[in-house]
Amino acid sequence: MTPFTAVPDGRFTVDPDRIRAFADATGCTHRAYRTERAVVPPTYLCGTGPDAAVTAERDCRFFGAPPRAGDLLTVTVRDGDHDRLTEYRDADGRLVADAWTRGAGGDTAVGQLANYAADWLGPESVRRFRTRLLSHVADEPLSCSGEVVQEYTADGEARVDVVLTAVGPNGRVAARAWATFARAA
Repeated sequence: MTPFTAVPDGRFTVDPDRIRAFADATGCTHRAYRTERAVVPPTYLCGTGPDAAVTAERDCRFFGAPPRAGDLLTVTVRDGDHDRLTEYRDADGRLVADAWTRGAGGDTAVGQLANYAADWLGPESVRRFRTRLLSHVADEPLSCSGEVVQEYTADGEARVDVVLTAVGPNGRVAARAWATFARAA
């Protein structure tokens, strides 16, 4: 499913129904994904662009607050031999987000980590969300944990870096994430 609705001039509109469907499919339960101006989940733009596949590794960066439903974006995709870089620009041509993806894999563990982090730190505050899928899990309940590893100021914002882990019932690590969130001062 592509997260966009095409508009006549070649740009795309972020679609609230597709944000909700993505959130449902990846286990993201935060209420911010279900409003008229829904914010995109941390992994929504990573590996969900035109013709994209679910990815084993991804790095989503947001240059300010993440896009919301109704935003007009221009999407540029650059495919490499084993990876893809997708850039998202607003109506004025400013880069608002980019997403690097590599490999194929499952999305359940990554979605649960994104949900855990968004519930903890707020989906509107995500500035970067990097993930690596380590083992396949099929609808297993996962235990997610996270810890703050650094607090600092960047681009005039108080920020926090966190490390997140999703572990299956067998004790095996399913996925890891490294994320940056803006923090209220």
